[in-house]
Amino acid sequence: MTTVCHLVDASIEWEQRLALTALLHRLPSDRFRQVVVAIDPAGAAKGLSVELLHAPLPLSVLSAPSIRRFTERTGTDLIHAWGLPAAIAGHAGGADRPVVLQLFDPTLVAQHHKALRALTHSSRLAVVCSSEIVRRRLVERGVPLERCVVIRPGIDFSSINRHRRSDLRETLGVPRDHTLIVTSPPMTRCSGAFEAFSAAALVNHLAGNVNMIVPGRSLEARRIARVGAGLPSRPTLISTGDAHDLDAIIAVSDVLLTAPYGDVSSTAISFAMAANVAVIASAVPSVAELIAHKVNGLLFKPPPRQGVVVDIVQRLQDRDSQGKLKEVARGQAYEAFSMRRFIEQQTRVYENMLAARPPADGVVDAAISA
Repeated sequence: MTTVCHLVDASIEWEQRLALTALLHRLPSDRFRQVVVAIDPAGAAKGLSVELLHAPLPLSVLSAPSIRRFTERTGTDLIHAWGLPAAIAGHAGGADRPVVLQLFDPTLVAQHHKALRALTHSSRLAVVCSSEIVRRRLVERGVPLERCVVIRPGIDFSSINRHRRSDLRETLGVPRDHTLIVTSPPMTRCSGAFEAFSAAALVNHLAGNVNMIVPGRSLEARRIARVGAGLPSRPTLISTGDAHDLDAIIAVSDVLLTAPYGDVSSTAISFAMAANVAVIASAVPSVAELIAHKVNGLLFKPPPRQGVVVDIVQRLQDRDSQGKLKEVARGQAYEAFSMRRFIEQQTRVYENMLAARPPADGVVDAAISA
């Protein structure tokens, strides 16, 4: 039996938690034993049942001795890191054990390309990319192509259906005849969340039946809340903070509206496609990888620029197109984001790493083969 040690750090967010939870519940128990450990308290406080390792200082490399002792005690065969700090710590303390890093956000590549390049020149580390754009950005920054493999997020469609049948929408105070819009993290000045809210507020001012959720807690979310509170028109904004998981909010929404200035993680778009939620987004490469304008969603040229709010408003008002395109997107999601395939491909990567084969051996991008 193979023992997999899942290593988490403070950077773990909703998409990593969902993927990790799927592996914990769905990997064949007769072939894999799984343990979860965090290298810092913040990582241990993200809604997962984990063991906490203590390091002398909050630096991932200083967790290496603790990781070495833990992996020896548990008989770990492979380390699965759910963040770059966890990958650095696992590589330093893994005692030549294979390390798999799960990477969702292409912006992290530009921010940490030197560390990623140094790690991946070791044959015992692989990067599982949630999209082709993540792999492309890695290769552009000098990461060897043979160390990267694309595995699309696995989506539990039964869980989405349970969310859709839940009373979450009523709990949020959104009538069934209102249009509920959600935007996706990260919430920064370059996320386009402010432009998205401005457009939603304008449509609500005109029609009076639009609400928008800006999830999470951030400086940008607070700025939007201050602006929203000062508007003379009907309230648009619903601030949920961290009270509800993003996948649940997406499932009960009508539109996912995301307007990033540049590449972002596309996991939220994947969930919107699967949940029969219309996707309206800026046409940055990471979005255009999944969404084609007037094929399975509506795109607009990214901000910052004059007229972007008007473009978003026009797409929000095009309800006929939204209804047709989201049906196409849902059909594509069934093929590209199969949970069964996700588990099979993750298992294949584990087997490849343990057998010293290339990580992508026998793994085909589901979005290409669909």
